[in-house]
Amino acid sequence: MNDQTSRASTAQQTRAYAGYYGLWVGTCWIACFSFSMAGLTYPLLSNVGLLMGLASLPVAVWLLRGFRDHVAPLPLRRAWHLAWMTFGAAALLCTAAQYIYFAYIDGGHLMRAYTDMLQQPEVHDMLQQMLPGQDVDTLANQALETFSSTPASELAIQFLFWNILIATILAIPVALMSKGEKEN
Repeated sequence: MNDQTSRASTAQQTRAYAGYYGLWVGTCWIACFSFSMAGLTYPLLSNVGLLMGLASLPVAVWLLRGFRDHVAPLPLRRAWHLAWMTFGAAALLCTAAQYIYFAYIDGGHLMRAYTDMLQQPEVHDMLQQMLPGQDVDTLANQALETFSSTPASELAIQFLFWNILIATILAIPVALMSKGEKEN
């Protein structure tokens, strides 16, 4: 087997494992998102969502270390590539779940939660302090109107951008914690 064929096989193997690992990390992210949305009504569930999101990091490290220990050596560059592709797959999976939520499940729940929040006196006072001289009620109503008229597909694209950004940032520490010893 020549060197080019070996690299292609290694890249294909890395992509296959990244997709599988992304399924597990994406499950954590989807649970995080789901609990966060439910936490708008029941605040304790937001904490569970936060824990699920944070759990994705040790899950990713555990999966990548398993790859390193049982499949192939994992120098830093390959560790970052595998981590980034894992989180990238998770980002795509989570974005699909977010689209499904906003298109078919939400039914205005998020808008009602934001509207209720903006009607609380302490939030109103905080906004007036942050935006002195502005008509906070008009600004809040315009923001809510804009948000409510945003289609689910546009929300999903915005979430995709943020999910990929988070994936890129999280891939760095996960790769550093997962890489193997320096090879000679």
